[in-house]
Amino acid sequence: MVPKFILGVRGHDYGKGNVNDIFTHIKQDGWECTQLAFKKLMAGVTSYEDVTPELVAEARNAMKTVQLNVAVLGTYVELGTLNSEKRQKDVADFISQIPVCKELGASCIASETSHFDCLNSTVSREEGLKVLLTSLEAIMPEAERQGVMVALEPVWSHTMNTVEVTREIIDNVKSPNLKIVFDPANLLSPECLNKQDELYRRAIDSWGNLIAAVHIKGVRRSERGYHLCGLNDSVVDYKAVFDALREIPQERLSILREGAIPEFAKQDQEFIKQLF
Repeated sequence: MVPKFILGVRGHDYGKGNVNDIFTHIKQDGWECTQLAFKKLMAGVTSYEDVTPELVAEARNAMKTVQLNVAVLGTYVELGTLNSEKRQKDVADFISQIPVCKELGASCIASETSHFDCLNSTVSREEGLKVLLTSLEAIMPEAERQGVMVALEPVWSHTMNTVEVTREIIDNVKSPNLKIVFDPANLLSPECLNKQDELYRRAIDSWGNLIAAVHIKGVRRSERGYHLCGLNDSVVDYKAVFDALREIPQERLSILREGAIPEFAKQDQEFIKQLF
């Protein structure tokens, strides 16, 4: 059975301000769900301490009024950094948002791991992965206690960087509440550009049943690395992506447009729906 794909967008790609206004705009543009990151979307929120019960209630009421589901609660932290003080603060911030995820009824609370170039160049990736596991050892018991799904996003330049490393983390943590946000562009290292079908098939075979949401964005490559572009101009082989996604066992799956420009909402939706 092919999963039902639910089309959405990152909320903060529609700006920063009043959550009801932004959610209304998203819904009017034809999106069915969203990714909410309080610090990036709501005016006046500069830290997770600012995410008060009143603010959460405001977001929940906006969801109900507009009839827009939050597929992902985005929590931007560094779970794999070797800066111990920063990591402990970020872990505490992440844990503080677990009850927010539950209150909103979001499918998962998500983060990337850490950009590996930001780590001390004298340490190995294996050391970074050990630190990531230490972070998850603190996070997952609380997520399990509250019945909340935690989703990590593999990124080729981050601590959790490949299909195999992602599987290693999953196997080490052994939590039914640990899921994956799958961004094909972020998994696409330069050496895999000409092997995309094999890459995405390998990802789905390894951990496809754990995918909580998918990010879709356009990227092109230059000498300075990857840069955002329109979906039609992307180097990502999205046909190969959706050929693989059709084989996952999930009944429903949120597909979130990342880097959206509201004026091109209909164009983006048509592009993505053709992939369905």
